[in-house]
Amino acid sequence: MALLERSRRVNRSEYTRDYYRVAPSVATPTTAPQDRPYAPAVPPRTPAQIGSDAWSPSPPVNPAIWRASHSAKLHEAHSHASKAQRTRLENKRVCEETEKLTRQHRAEVERRLEDRVCDVTFWREELAKRHTALDGDNSSLKTMKDRLEKAHHLYLQPLEVAHKSIEIRRERTGVEEVEDEASTALRQEVAEITRCRDALDRALRDTIQQIRRVLSCRYHLEKNLQDKNSALRIEETTTNLTPTHEHTGILPEQKVDPSPITVEGWRDVSVKLLKRADNEHELSEQITAIAEDILTATARHARERVDHTNHCMQERIKDTRHAKTLLEEQHAKVVDEENLLVQSLEVVEAELEAKRCPLALAQTRLQTRTTRPNMERTRDEVEASLLREVEELELSISRLTKAAELSRDQIQRLRSTKVTLEHDINLKAKTILVDEVKVMGLRNTVKIDAY
Repeated sequence: MALLERSRRVNRSEYTRDYYRVAPSVATPTTAPQDRPYAPAVPPRTPAQIGSDAWSPSPPVNPAIWRASHSAKLHEAHSHASKAQRTRLENKRVCEETEKLTRQHRAEVERRLEDRVCDVTFWREELAKRHTALDGDNSSLKTMKDRLEKAHHLYLQPLEVAHKSIEIRRERTGVEEVEDEASTALRQEVAEITRCRDALDRALRDTIQQIRRVLSCRYHLEKNLQDKNSALRIEETTTNLTPTHEHTGILPEQKVDPSPITVEGWRDVSVKLLKRADNEHELSEQITAIAEDILTATARHARERVDHTNHCMQERIKDTRHAKTLLEEQHAKVVDEENLLVQSLEVVEAELEAKRCPLALAQTRLQTRTTRPNMERTRDEVEASLLREVEELELSISRLTKAAELSRDQIQRLRSTKVTLEHDINLKAKTILVDEVKVMGLRNTVKIDAY
């Protein structure tokens, strides 16, 4: 009933409030939402409040409730006092335990820090040793790289000389364009020097690649050494800190994230770096030794091949000179024979000319005796003698004519042979000029040095 009366009073108050409201026709213009003044929201009345007085005082407290509240407060105070005593004793025990744990943890941390400093120092020294070894390897590899580059450039001049020698020897003509040992030796020299330069080029590429690998490994060692030096300084600084140090303090709302790297992972990184450095050191020594062997072997092979080619050229020059000497001697003999044969031909021609008059005399006598009359044309001994004389003279003239023709043919052959010999002698002289003067003069500038 009270609630019903309270709801009715609320409704009447709502009617009264609506009565005093301003009519919509005469209402003042409303402001924009941003222009309205702030006012707290009034909670609406619920239907249950209709018919009751919203401003009625609270009912009086029952004595039983008062006594119960008093007893509860006394019990609560006694309980809080007991808990406070237990809390005080617990706090004392906690303080003692925490102090003991703090000392234990501090001693443990200091011992761990000392062990950590020893570990970092050990790995730093090991990395420093490998770094020093890689510095030496880098220096050795750079020196070897310079030697290989010089040797590779050195063999370019002998190769060009060999190609130039082959080109010069193509100036030979005729029969002198023979595939002799010198030509074969020159081609073999070109092939050998090309192989030497290829081997040097491969060794040079391997050396340059190894220098890059060594520099990369040394860079990672340097970075790791820098990190370890920084870590060592931090660890030493951390070890020297005390609870009363001026730089110590509690940072508010500090959240320390766990380290992402485990000790095993940290140690594995150092071990991998050491293994890589050792491998690069061994590989650098192997590459340096192989490059040294290549330098020695290429210099020896190139020098042997150049010496062999020079020997073949000298032998070829000697053979050509000997052949030229023989041709010159034979040419002299041919010239002498030609002169003698010309003289002999002159004698034959003179003798042939001398036989013409006796033949004419004998034939004239025979012809004259044919004019004898009638029975006077007898075959007497005179006619027989004249016939024999004519026959003998004709035979002699025929033999002398054949001898003259044969002499002329032989003279022509001798002259042709002489021209051929002169041509061959000229070819030999040109070949000697090419081989001895041009080729050997060019090849004398070749020097094979072992860098």
